[in-house]
Amino acid sequence: MTTEIKEKLDQATESQADEQETVSIRVEDLIVGRKINNPIYDTNGVLLLASGSVVNSRFKQLLRDRNMPQVDIHNQDASMVSLNADFSDNTMFEGAGNGIFSTELTEKLDKLIESGSMFVANTGPAVRDSMVMHGCKAYDQKHRDALFAQQQEFGESLDGMMRGALTGKTPKGSEIAGMAASYLTQLTADADSVISAAAEAGKDESLSQHCLQMSLLGMAIGTELNLDENNVRNIGLCGLVHDWGMVKVQEKIGKCRRRLDPVERMEMQKHPIFSLEMLENIAGIPSVVPVVCYQVHEQPNGRGYPRMRTQNMIHMFARILNVAHCYVSLTTSREDRPALMPYAAMEFLLRQTNYKTIDSAPMRALLNLLSLFPVGSFVTLTDRSAARVIRRNQNFYTSPIVQIIQTAEGKKADPIDPANILDLNASEFVIDQALPTSGKDEIDLSSELFDGQI
Repeated sequence: MTTEIKEKLDQATESQADEQETVSIRVEDLIVGRKINNPIYDTNGVLLLASGSVVNSRFKQLLRDRNMPQVDIHNQDASMVSLNADFSDNTMFEGAGNGIFSTELTEKLDKLIESGSMFVANTGPAVRDSMVMHGCKAYDQKHRDALFAQQQEFGESLDGMMRGALTGKTPKGSEIAGMAASYLTQLTADADSVISAAAEAGKDESLSQHCLQMSLLGMAIGTELNLDENNVRNIGLCGLVHDWGMVKVQEKIGKCRRRLDPVERMEMQKHPIFSLEMLENIAGIPSVVPVVCYQVHEQPNGRGYPRMRTQNMIHMFARILNVAHCYVSLTTSREDRPALMPYAAMEFLLRQTNYKTIDSAPMRALLNLLSLFPVGSFVTLTDRSAARVIRRNQNFYTSPIVQIIQTAEGKKADPIDPANILDLNASEFVIDQALPTSGKDEIDLSSELFDGQI
């Protein structure tokens, strides 16, 4: 046997072994600059990229030239080279249909969902009608300090409730509902300031802060979609409790700062059921809450969990909170990647509507709320000054209201000076680039993630 033939046979054997452990990734979703630990082959066993290589623009163009819209990546590398790794036909959903996720409670919820009775109707005026719009105006610092303190207090309280529920201590439904009601009041008064303060408080990346940010964003999205007070408040309540089951998961597999193995991933995907079990003993929870918490991680394209439901079989509140969850998760560091810059996260999510990973209606609402350069993020302007985005600006997604925080010469700007608050739609300056949040490990993948369509 010649060396050449032996090498081809060895490659074919290795490729066949890898096929059993690969997932399909869209070429456009490959992240430039990420290193692979396993070789990449085409369907004929031809080596495309050797192990230890780095994905670059030239490699992606090579795949395009070969008319390869997707490529098979070893599952150990999939989450490293893409934020949209498709595990739907692999180990990620291995237990979804075989009863592992089935309980008496989930069977009842499944029957309710399949009955087609999950409709949402307003019984009162839309909350949006009572929203106060502040235009080109800075935040009230005392009010902002109070919001930040409240966010910290709510986080500690929510963390105590979650851990108490895990040990059998029943929290009060009225206390949880009170948080949602307080958020609704604050959102109505100054949504931009509340969202910005919550994002700043959420830098600790705890589970409780994740739930608080989801609740807040979910309520804001619901408001933007013209829902009434009762519906918006229920969305907030669902956001606060939807991930409680993750406390139980953390007890079993810890707070892993690495990619989960298939068994750990399966355990993680049980957390909606764990959440339902913890909520059963809480009195005064509206009947819609268990349904929504059960479905927050479903996706319109049917690739979510725990039941792989599609668009029309997912409650509207769950689709809203799914968008909020995706944004908060992308802007939070995970075991296999740093956090995305808010601008990059927004661009990525806009693209995901094309693949029905998320629902386009709440995504448009999120864009209306935060702008393409989200409230709380940092940017530089064409005069080289640095600014913080403080408010949305009607439908001018690329021209939000900003506050200059540093001059072009690098000097700290006066935050009290009204001249440092700019409406970029009416200014000679435009945004030059998005900046990472100071003190937070963030990356910008916007050039690889966005095609400009929604």
